[in-house]
Amino acid sequence: MEFYKKQPVKQKFDLKQFIVITAFFLAIGLMAYVFPREDFYFNLVAYVLAFGAYLWLVKMARKGDFSLKIGIVVGIVARFFLLFAIPTLSDDFYRFLFDGHLLLKGYNPYLMLPKDWLSFHVEESNEFLQDLVANMNSSTYFSIYPPLHQLIFGIAAFSGESLFWNIFVLRLILIGFELLNLLFLHQLVKKWNLSEYKVLLYILNPLVIMELTANLHFEGIVLACLLATLYLHEQGKKKFALVTWAAAVGIKLSPLMFGAYIMRRFYQMKQLKLFIGYAAFLLFITLGILLYRESYLNFWQSFRLYQSSFEFNASVYYLIRWISGFFMDYNPIVYVGPFLNLFALFLILFLSFFYRLDNGMDLANGMVWIYLIYLLLQTVVHPWYIIPAFGLSILTKNRVFLVWSAFVFLSYGAYDGVEVEEKWYFLISQYVIVFGFIINYLKKSLHLKSGLIHLRA
Repeated sequence: MEFYKKQPVKQKFDLKQFIVITAFFLAIGLMAYVFPREDFYFNLVAYVLAFGAYLWLVKMARKGDFSLKIGIVVGIVARFFLLFAIPTLSDDFYRFLFDGHLLLKGYNPYLMLPKDWLSFHVEESNEFLQDLVANMNSSTYFSIYPPLHQLIFGIAAFSGESLFWNIFVLRLILIGFELLNLLFLHQLVKKWNLSEYKVLLYILNPLVIMELTANLHFEGIVLACLLATLYLHEQGKKKFALVTWAAAVGIKLSPLMFGAYIMRRFYQMKQLKLFIGYAAFLLFITLGILLYRESYLNFWQSFRLYQSSFEFNASVYYLIRWISGFFMDYNPIVYVGPFLNLFALFLILFLSFFYRLDNGMDLANGMVWIYLIYLLLQTVVHPWYIIPAFGLSILTKNRVFLVWSAFVFLSYGAYDGVEVEEKWYFLISQYVIVFGFIINYLKKSLHLKSGLIHLRA
């Protein structure tokens, strides 16, 4: 157990710290403002520089040679430093903004394809909306973003038909949730008597800064909701903990996988009826709009398309696909994708009912392992997908996601050129290291006791 205590900190801000922090900002700035996604090797050098500076600052903080307050300020300033950047590593934001503007016009983004909407609503279409559709990567399928996601899109669209201001407002919202992540992490670190430097592991992580603030992904909001769930659980406010868990589901469906695990915790506290009633009601509130007309059918169609057609930066799936190539002459994703999801469901349910669950720390540790199972069995693993799991892992001794956050950036090597083509050597490098750390951690930590799986938190 690591104890929360004030570290002896040098009062003087020395030149070496200034140089490292300057290098950190330079690298982040180059990725956000200068290098396009196609310049992968320039981005990679900048990312390595930023990650090296990050590790050095965290190491110094752990030794007591770098102020926690200065580290937090650096992390916050780094986010506001990116306030005016147009996302370069991802183009998902075009769909975010288009859906938001449809909401403001009174249309349901689940009922019509973007290109079809432009065709059938010529009088309401304009150059701004046409540019959003032309630049998005999902104009041929229905929106796959859950209702609370859509609500935030609509808030950003209130700033008018301006790409800059829409991005600006969306980024301010995301930074606000990052501040909540900082708050909840700090509170949980104190509650569980953990070393205070752990907060810097999240707030200074370059992947977190780039994918959430620069590239406008919503995994930071999911993390804020899950951290709030843990915090409220520790405060004894179980009903409110269910509210924040349901909110996480309303942003991304993936937190549904924690349902059985959280239900078990409520069963231990003899509050199973409360869980079932509240969970059903809250999930209806957050997802109920999908029941309107054909919304749920179109949403499900896009979800199934995503699960059975798309592939990127996968691990177990790519291994199966490679092996199957010796026996069949077609891509087996339509069968393997759903099978892996069912297998993941089985493993998650097994872990949910047999994993150690005595307190809030066990709850956090179990959620990290559930995320790990889920991500390793997916056909698509974009870099930002691992961020909620990484944020939760800060509260444990599991450093698999910290390591993964260093190497997942290699997946952007697929964009090095005109055509998107994944590089096998980057995939192998990334997952050999990740699986190596998983095996090493399991060897050190896994043991069985009284029929339950115990992993030291």
